Amino acid sequence: MTSINDSIQFALGIKDSNLIFQDTFYRFKHGVKHRVFEFVLRNPVTLCPYCHHHQLVKYGYSTVNTLFTSDDASHPVSLQLHKQRLRCKYCHHTLMAQSSLARKYCHIANKVRNEVMMSLQDNRTLTCIARDNNISTTTVNRYLDQSRSIAPVIKHHLSVNLAMDEFRGVNHQLHFVCIDNDGHHDIQTILPDRFKKTIVNYFLSFSPQERARVKTISMDLNSYYQEIARRLFPNAQIIIDRFHIISMLTRAFNQYRTQVMKRYDKASHNYRLLEFSWRLYLMSQDRLSDQHEYYDRHLRQRVTSSERVDLGLRLDPQLMADYNVMQDIMMNLSQHNLDGLAIALYPAERLSSQMSVVIRTLHHNLEYVLNAAQFKYNNGTIEGTNRMIKQIQRTAFGFRNFDHLVYRIYYRQMAQKKNQVT
Repeated sequence: MTSINDSIQFALGIKDSNLIFQDTFYRFKHGVKHRVFEFVLRNPVTLCPYCHHHQLVKYGYSTVNTLFTSDDASHPVSLQLHKQRLRCKYCHHTLMAQSSLARKYCHIANKVRNEVMMSLQDNRTLTCIARDNNISTTTVNRYLDQSRSIAPVIKHHLSVNLAMDEFRGVNHQLHFVCIDNDGHHDIQTILPDRFKKTIVNYFLSFSPQERARVKTISMDLNSYYQEIARRLFPNAQIIIDRFHIISMLTRAFNQYRTQVMKRYDKASHNYRLLEFSWRLYLMSQDRLSDQHEYYDRHLRQRVTSSERVDLGLRLDPQLMADYNVMQDIMMNLSQHNLDGLAIALYPAERLSSQMSVVIRTLHHNLEYVLNAAQFKYNNGTIEGTNRMIKQIQRTAFGFRNFDHLVYRIYYRQMAQKKNQVT
């Protein structure tokens, strides 16, 4: 039959043969009812570490209260440890019993520390974590400060495929982020700003041979990101993110659609054609149906989605031309048709001023835009990372410490990897 001491240690998850259970009772501390488990901690030392003599005698006990984990935060658990002291009769040094239950000079159990580290992986505030573990927010911050190893300042290797972007963080400042665009999408680095000097100095810390290994770099249309990539990565292909290209096209089309719409009276049929169901104009033509009819309450007639778009485009030739160019580029990008994209970027029709600006911008970055159709890589993974970062900041109501933000990002990414594995 299992002894009471073994049963109590098993229930608490304690593995220390030097602990001997004595009693359990309740204690009120700062108006909170604590469950207290009383243990005696024996000192197994038989040899003095100072003089290496065996003349050790018992020298009383030192009582220490250690905060322990609890399944109910409203009823905290404490351990009252009576640590045995020994005294060397030869050199007069005293030795106090130590346990793996908590670090030396620390009154918080290691299980509480581990619980806090696990909680930091969740999208929760530090105050919430501190309340659930019956510790102060300052203590949680101190544990977070000890997490420097989770975010290495210098890495020795670069990924073969990189993605670059920025996000708004501490004090509304933009921070540079670079991730591995392959595999588990690990974060390569997060820099405190996105200044060119800071980014260049970081990548110059890698050897020329390591930088020459990089094959592709995915980014948005930021011009100095391209300059950095050309300067530091001689063998890398620069890829403009497909989402940013399509976003520019749809934004330009919507601007001109609104401009045409405002030419008509708000009560007119033509105004309703362009005002409502505007999402259909931005959908891929492959998704528009020319068979399934539905009743459009704004037009007061039955139409298919393809007919609904055609009715609006007939109102203006330039709007029709903008739509055709937008659809051609979107289709060739999705199909990775390099030749088709090259033809679509040089339309014969006369375009609106808004769409013409976008086309000229794409012409200026023609090589990198064509790479978007040639390669499979894009900024989707880094945009997902940015969304994760925004959620962390929203939950925490912002950060004042850049290091704390970086540590929480790495902790959160660890939790997402665990979910992907399971």
